[in-house]
Amino acid sequence: MTCLGWNRSLLRSAQVFRHLPFSAFRLIPALIVAAGMLVLVSVQAQSQQVVSPEQTQTDRAAIEYKVVISSLSEDGLSGGDVMDLLTKSSRLEQLKDKPPSSIAGLKRRVREDSDNFNKVLRSEGYYDNKITFDIDEITNPVKITFQIDPGPKFKISKFDIRFLSDRLVPEALKLSDIGITFGMVARSEDIVNAQNQVMVILADHGYPDAKIADQETIVDFATQQMETTLILNEGPRLVMSNLLFEGLQTVDANYLSQLAEWKAGVLYNARVIDELRRTYLRTGLFDSVHLKPRNESVDSASAQIETEIGGVVVAPIILSFVEREHKSIGLGGSFSTSEGAGTQLFWENRNTFGEGEKLRADLTVAQIRQQFKFGFVKPNYLRLDQKFHSDINLRRENTEAYDEQSVIATAGIERKWRGNWVVGAGLSFELSEIEDEDGTENYSFASLPLTARYDSTNDLLDPTTGFRFGTTATPYYGLNAASPDFLRAEIDGSTYYSVLDNNRLVLAARGKIGMMAGDSAREIPATKRFYAGGGGSIRGYEHQTVGPLNSSDDPVGGRSLIEVGVEARIKITEEIGLVPFIEGGNVYDSMVPNFSENFQWGAGLGLRYYTAIGPIRLDVAVPINRRDDVDDAFQFYISIGQAF
Repeated sequence: MTCLGWNRSLLRSAQVFRHLPFSAFRLIPALIVAAGMLVLVSVQAQSQQVVSPEQTQTDRAAIEYKVVISSLSEDGLSGGDVMDLLTKSSRLEQLKDKPPSSIAGLKRRVREDSDNFNKVLRSEGYYDNKITFDIDEITNPVKITFQIDPGPKFKISKFDIRFLSDRLVPEALKLSDIGITFGMVARSEDIVNAQNQVMVILADHGYPDAKIADQETIVDFATQQMETTLILNEGPRLVMSNLLFEGLQTVDANYLSQLAEWKAGVLYNARVIDELRRTYLRTGLFDSVHLKPRNESVDSASAQIETEIGGVVVAPIILSFVEREHKSIGLGGSFSTSEGAGTQLFWENRNTFGEGEKLRADLTVAQIRQQFKFGFVKPNYLRLDQKFHSDINLRRENTEAYDEQSVIATAGIERKWRGNWVVGAGLSFELSEIEDEDGTENYSFASLPLTARYDSTNDLLDPTTGFRFGTTATPYYGLNAASPDFLRAEIDGSTYYSVLDNNRLVLAARGKIGMMAGDSAREIPATKRFYAGGGGSIRGYEHQTVGPLNSSDDPVGGRSLIEVGVEARIKITEEIGLVPFIEGGNVYDSMVPNFSENFQWGAGLGLRYYTAIGPIRLDVAVPINRRDDVDDAFQFYISIGQAF
C-alpha cells in the first residue's frame, strides 16, 4: 500500500510537470544552486556558534608590556641627556597606557622604536650605533629589552659656507660666531643652530633674502668624522635708501624721521631695523610696527622702484604702523584710617600736536587734600631722550600739622643718561598761605629742583627684580621777608629680590633719608619740613605723627628724617598674595639725623589681589612701640600698587 501510494503521488507529480511549459525546466539548476548556498550559510553560522566566548575574549585581550633600555656606552650615556631623549622618543613609552591587542602590533611598535632610537643617536653624533632588541613573550607583562651600543662620537672636521652664485661670503660670517669649532661633536641641533645664526648674520650684512639652497654632508665611518658644506642662495645684496611710513593717522611722519636718525645708502642690517621698531614702540603711540615685505606693493604716493647697480639692489625701507588710542580718562581711589578716603580723576592726550606731546589734567579730591594739576610734556625736546615738562598745581591741604593753600608753577628738562638713569633740572615758583600753630603766613619762593633717578626694576607697580635709587636737591630762595633761604635734600632707594620660581616669594626693602640746611625748623614753612607716618611712610601710625609733637600732640615736623622698611611678598595663588611687613623711622630737629630719639616701629600684614593693572592692596598695621594717648591700636590702608 505504501509503495502504491508513493507511485500515485509520483504519477500526480509527473502529470503536473507534463502540463508545465518547457522554459520552466530551465529554472531547475538555479534553484538547486540557491538551495546549496542556503545550506552553506547555515553550516557557517553553526560553525561560528561552536567558538567559545572565552576564546574570543582571549583574541581581543590587550597585551601588557614593560620596556628596558640599556646601553653599552662607556661615556655615561645611560645616565645622560641622550638616554632621556631615547626614552621620550619611544612609542612604546608614549603608548604604554594603550597596549596593543596582538603580538604583531607590539612588534610593530618595537621596530618603530628601533628606527627612532637610531635617529636620536645620529642626531647626537653617534652615527655608527648598533641597536638590538629582545621580546620575551613568556613573561607577563611581556618584557622588551633594547640593547644599545652607541659607538664612538663623530666629530666635525670641516664646515664650509659658500654662495650659490660663487660670490665671496662676508668676512663677518665666521665659524666661531655661529657656534662651530673643528673637533666638536657632530650634533644635529648644533648644526641647525649654526644654520639659523648664518641667516641672522647675513641679514645684518646686506642679505635679508638669503635661504639655504642645499647642504652636503659626508660622514666618514673610518675616521669617525663629518664634513658639511652649506650652500646658500644669498639673493640680492640690499642697500637701504630712504625710510617710508604707512598707516599713520595722527602722528607726524617728520617726527618719526627725526627719531630714526636714518642713514640712507648703507647695507641692509636687520639689527638696525629691529632697534628702530623698538624706538617707535617705546613712544607709546603705536600698537604695532612692522617691516613691510619688499614684494608687497607700496602706496602710490610714496612708491619708489628698486634699482640695481652692479649686482646691488637699492630699495626703500617701508614700515607699517598701527596707532593706538591717544586719549584716555581714568579714575582711582584710596582709603586709610589716618588720611581718610580719596578719589583721583585724570584726562590725558598722549599725542596733542602729532609728535607725542602729552597733555594731562589730574583732579584729586580727598579728605585732607584737594588738588588740580595741569601738565604738559614734550618728548625728545631739542635732542633725543630729552624731554621738556611743565605744570601748574593748585593745592589745598588740611592736616594736623598745617593748613595750606598754594599755587606752584614748574618747568624743567629731564634727560636719559647711561641706560637706566634719568637726570633733570627745573625752575619753580610758589605762592602759598600756610596756617600752623604759630599763626598764618604768606610765603613766596623760587626754587631750582635737581633730580637724579636710577631704575632697573621690571615693573612699575609690582617689581620683582632690580632696584631703584633717587636723589633730589632743591635750593629755595625766599622772594619776600617771611620766606627764608634753605636747601632741602632727599635720598631714597628700594630693592627687590625674587627668592622662589614664578615670583612666589619676593623680598623687598626700602630706605629714605632727608636733610635740610638753613634756618631752624620753626623758621622754615611747615609744608617744607619732613614728616613721617602713614601709608607710603611708616604704616601703623597716623599721617605725619612720627617725629616731634607739640603740647597738643600735633606733629610739627623737622629738618631731617630717616625711614626703613622690609616686606615679604608671598603669592598664595596667581591672584591672591600675603605681605607681612615691618617699617620704622623718625624725624629730628637737627639738620641731619642724630638718632637722639628711638625709631617708631610699625608692623602688619597685607592682602594683595593681583590684576592686569597692578595689585590691589589692603594693609593692616599696628604700632609696635605705641605712644600713650597718641597712637591708635591699628591703621589700615587700601590702594592700588605695592606700598613701594
